[in-house]
Amino acid sequence: MIKVWILTALSIAFNWSAAQSYTNYSEKDGLPSNHVYKITQDVKGFIWIATDEGLVKYNGTHFKVFTTQEGLPTNDIWNIFPASDGKLWYIAKSTSMGYILDDVVYDFKNKEKDVAIDPICTGFTGDTLIASGIFYSHILNSDLEWEKMNYNTVDGYSNVSYLSHKHLKGLVVKTLGSNNIKALTKENKLISLKDTLFSFSSHSRGQLTDSLYVDNALLSYGFINLNSLKSSRYTYEDELNIPFLKYSRLHLANNEIQLTGENVVAKLGSQLRVTDLIHIPKDLKSHYSFIDKENTVWIATFSNGIYKYSLNERLIKTELSHSKIINIKRVGKKIIALVSGKGFYEYDQKTNSFLPFIESKNFLYDADYLKETNTSYYITKKNIYSISNNEKVNQYFDLVNETARSVTFHDGFIYGPFTLGANKLAPYSLEIMSSYNLSGLRSINTLNDRLILGGSNGLYELSDEKVTRIESLKDFKKPVIDIATINDRALLVSTSGYGVYQTDLNTIELLEGSEFLKSNHACMVDNQLYLPTNKGIYNYEFVNDKFQLNRVWNNSNGLPTNKINGIEKIDHQLLVATNQGIIHYPIDYSSSQSLLDLYVDKAFYADNNLKTNKVTSYYKNSDLQIVVNSIDYRDNNKVQYEFRLLPTQASWTVANSANLNFSDLNPGNYTLELRNENLVKRFDFHLEPRWYQSWWFFLIALLVALTIIILVTKTLTKRSEEKKNRDLSQAQKLSELQLKALRSQMNPHFVFNSLTAIQYYINENDFETSDRYLVKFSRLIREFFELSKEQHITIKREIELLKNYLDLESLRFNNKLDYKIEVDPTLDLKDIIPSMLLQPIVENAVNHGIFNKPIAGLVIVKFVKLNSEHIQIHIIDDGVGLKFNNDDMRYKSSSVLDDRLKYLKASGLWEIVIHRGPAFNDSNYPGHEVIFDLKKLSNENI
Repeated sequence: MIKVWILTALSIAFNWSAAQSYTNYSEKDGLPSNHVYKITQDVKGFIWIATDEGLVKYNGTHFKVFTTQEGLPTNDIWNIFPASDGKLWYIAKSTSMGYILDDVVYDFKNKEKDVAIDPICTGFTGDTLIASGIFYSHILNSDLEWEKMNYNTVDGYSNVSYLSHKHLKGLVVKTLGSNNIKALTKENKLISLKDTLFSFSSHSRGQLTDSLYVDNALLSYGFINLNSLKSSRYTYEDELNIPFLKYSRLHLANNEIQLTGENVVAKLGSQLRVTDLIHIPKDLKSHYSFIDKENTVWIATFSNGIYKYSLNERLIKTELSHSKIINIKRVGKKIIALVSGKGFYEYDQKTNSFLPFIESKNFLYDADYLKETNTSYYITKKNIYSISNNEKVNQYFDLVNETARSVTFHDGFIYGPFTLGANKLAPYSLEIMSSYNLSGLRSINTLNDRLILGGSNGLYELSDEKVTRIESLKDFKKPVIDIATINDRALLVSTSGYGVYQTDLNTIELLEGSEFLKSNHACMVDNQLYLPTNKGIYNYEFVNDKFQLNRVWNNSNGLPTNKINGIEKIDHQLLVATNQGIIHYPIDYSSSQSLLDLYVDKAFYADNNLKTNKVTSYYKNSDLQIVVNSIDYRDNNKVQYEFRLLPTQASWTVANSANLNFSDLNPGNYTLELRNENLVKRFDFHLEPRWYQSWWFFLIALLVALTIIILVTKTLTKRSEEKKNRDLSQAQKLSELQLKALRSQMNPHFVFNSLTAIQYYINENDFETSDRYLVKFSRLIREFFELSKEQHITIKREIELLKNYLDLESLRFNNKLDYKIEVDPTLDLKDIIPSMLLQPIVENAVNHGIFNKPIAGLVIVKFVKLNSEHIQIHIIDDGVGLKFNNDDMRYKSSSVLDDRLKYLKASGLWEIVIHRGPAFNDSNYPGHEVIFDLKKLSNENI
């Protein structure tokens, strides 16, 4: 009894929705025939329609027809089965059957030549087609021929259906005396079903899945579980509340088992009983229907083509559908609709509908309630109806109403816009007290005791009887058509085509996502803003004094139009004013219809079809032509998409049509990417270069050309390069030899003097001093030999070398020699200077300055830092001074030093300037000072 009530309620609900619109497709829309056998949907989402004049593939916008011209065995296709691998199998009374894949027909012949197959009880497991007739079944063998399956070898039994099952061969029935069906195992054993209600009396039967067999009779439908062999049968009286069902069939649609027949379609639950029942109006004369993956019913007829209807539309109610609704708004405790040509309608919550309230054929301006006067105002082109305490006063104007088109209360008076500006009105009589000019005035509102006017060029304020532009918003010059209150701190400003703004009259900010929208009559309820716009309903949430965009409703999710004139929220629905009536839109409504797929329908390159062969030869100056299509069953399904061709395009481009053309493509791999919102699709193809365009051909040609160039270049430049290299090598070797020779010339002076000193101490029998002197001398000589290999030396090592040398000379001079080495504390001792540069000068200072002095002498070496690349080194002695001629050894030492400085300068690494002169103003012992000015020019090769 409960189930009957449920089915009755469902039936009533659908019958109510039957008043809604069904979309009809027939021969005028592209169907080859209005005689339709069956409709189904494949795994990609395409709708397939079997007719007596061909097989049709539908994507929501185009009907693609397959006939014998495309390879079908006949145009009379009366059954179709979508496979999980994308194939669409077709059934016909002919000598061949097959499938369509990627718009190509694959047709297979009967193994028995010229013998027609009569598969009226065909089964399909999801991948395997079993073409069964009344007594025989055919399957496609490994040779791709339809082969008859003689599976029954039991005497006294006739074939019912061959099965595609791991344990069973088929179903059989006793030839005489019984209609009870039995299962035949692969071992030729007969097994009775566990429910004797299942009998051989059906007009439609077949395997539905790998484990389910079904049949339909006039009064009932039944199932056999092929694994357990348990059978069930249910009557239409119990399931559908009807005594019998004409054209009854069970079929699989998008992994759901559905029951259909004359004027009915239903989904079956886990117990294979009816859960969702849809009654189809009898005047449509349907014989087959199914519910697709978007909850849309598709209906087949024998005379009127097909119909479709979205089940979700049952949730949306429309009234006054032939009238333009100017606005819907709250007026006091009432919700009022402004119905063009009819007047003001009041919402009745009990009936959830609008009823006439004030009749008027004049143009309707507005309806407002002012709490300050406790009065409602209904304003038309010739009347102002004011209702207070249920007493209605009608103010009539002979020509037109130039008193007010809407009303706002401020500072004890009513203000209303009219053609040329704003009027100040007496609160109850509506007598005009003053007028203020403002061309293009559309709306008036208040904020913090300020009267704000919205005009065609921005926002103004009426103060001290003057209309002036709001100074803080002087740069806002958009056409304002509505001003609504957000709270006591902010207003909502709607414009004509420039979006919606939020302002506190100091600053103004555009609402996210409202750019270039035209909006009017905003609705604000419980921090939720509902904006009627020319592109649908925009819903915002007011959080932390800011509006955040939540969602958008438009014709892609249930609204019949995108142009919305006004909105009011009541309970859990939106009352929407449109040019096609009032829409009762559930606020939690979610349409299941959407863009199912975006795909490449056609792809040609140099007359080669890239859809069938994605690898093709490259041709110079050939264009790539792409046709993009979609699967979209929404009523307004003009799809906008973006594309890019990788790797030639990195950024996305908005497509203006379904046709794309690309020119000047080079050989290589390409990927065409298409996207619409979250849907991204790829189409890959490869342009194969000709042998003379291949990479290896270009590589060989390049190598040959490079080889020739190299040979010619070598031939032309070999001599000059060899000469240049020889000259450079010789110059470098000469420079090194000269530098080494110069350094070696410096060393003998010291060696000779040191050996003389050692000889002196030996002659004096001072073996201890001579031994200490000899150890220091040998260590210093080893240092000199090591330095003779080096071009440069660190300052620290140079100081240590000088100390060792001066220590030896001090021993030789028997403490007649004293020395000091002064180092600038800011100097980096790791810095580099040329080797063997200072030692000869220090040696001259000792041997030619201090040696000739009868008393003890002093040698000073000072290191001074000028900057990071520039230092000075002072070598000072207080000896007899430096006076020598060209034959003097001191002169030769100085000449060698000059030559060394010349070669160091030629290296490009150093700039060295040397200064000489007396050290003191003493005529007897003027001493001598040598200043080295060293500047490092480059760190390269140091």
